[in-house]
Amino acid sequence: MTKNYRVLMLGYRKGLVDACNKLGVHSTILIDPWEDISELPACGDNEKRIFVENLSKDETTLFSLMRSNETNFDAVITTEEYFVVNASILSCIVSKPYIEPYVAVAFRDKFYQKKLLRGVVPVTDSWMIDDIENFVIVEKYPYPVVLKPVAGAATSYTYIAYSQEELEKCIELHKQKLAENPAEIPRSMVIERFVYGDEWHIDGWVLEGKLQSFTASKYNFPLIGIRNGGIVGSVTLHPETNKKLYDKFHQFVEKALQKLGLKNSVFHMELFKNDENDELIFSECAARVGRGFIYKAFQYLYDINLYEVLVRLALGEKVLSTPAKTSQCVGWTFLPSVSSTIKSLPDSSLLMNMPGVIEVEYSWNP
Repeated sequence: MTKNYRVLMLGYRKGLVDACNKLGVHSTILIDPWEDISELPACGDNEKRIFVENLSKDETTLFSLMRSNETNFDAVITTEEYFVVNASILSCIVSKPYIEPYVAVAFRDKFYQKKLLRGVVPVTDSWMIDDIENFVIVEKYPYPVVLKPVAGAATSYTYIAYSQEELEKCIELHKQKLAENPAEIPRSMVIERFVYGDEWHIDGWVLEGKLQSFTASKYNFPLIGIRNGGIVGSVTLHPETNKKLYDKFHQFVEKALQKLGLKNSVFHMELFKNDENDELIFSECAARVGRGFIYKAFQYLYDINLYEVLVRLALGEKVLSTPAKTSQCVGWTFLPSVSSTIKSLPDSSLLMNMPGVIEVEYSWNP
């Protein structure tokens, strides 16, 4: 990039900071007490960090920016699920939004998201709970059902109930958590019909509303299984050797994203696939880069870094689709959590010597 671009980043994400540095883009990074500042790497030459009391509150963010005389940027970006709407609103003040606020809301409020998509693509049935503190079950649900925050992240505060009795217990448990920590525990929840089948994630980007390069990956198990100790990971299928399946996903994903109003952005979509009738059922979608090693699997297949794509799109650059650069499939997985009694781990080189392993990352301190 020839211009000296400046972006405002909500929350620290190493992959996004590295992408900015590689592209020569200066990043001003906003951090709040949620970050463990002592664990962050030293501030680089092409970045600046500003402390904010609470990034989820736009006024405290503006307080810090005004005090620091930082009110003019080329883009506002984030990969943190909880800050997507904040980043969009803030961009209307200090830059120009690449995701309009009302579109950002459609990618955070999961009930509203499904409301928009109902009749466009198959979606899970859902029922809104505005305030769980005052909620009483008055209708019959098609059990099993899932109870979760309407604007949560991952599987936090997510429950599965196979009967009304179990649902009542889940609601009571959540109310207890709410009473213990009313400032942090979500009150607005949603009940969704439980969907059987394999869970997939689709990752890529859109340009002017048209789907560009994307990957179709199958999770090791539906993510609700994390509650039972499951280890998250997925296998990414190759687009050329699975063309029929990719064509099916392409039609489904593009139709959904266009209805949600996404124009120029990366995305991370989750859906279910029923192998018996081959039906795809929409689960949810985020306007950000997926977590874990999803972006690395994408890069291995296409030789494109999704964090860099995010930055380039936010700055108004046209990023076009590209064919796969390898003929191989790729997968990734987290490793099991380490017991507190363990004081040392084998050197990562031992894992690197295993057949098929191309990268290992340890995030562990004894």
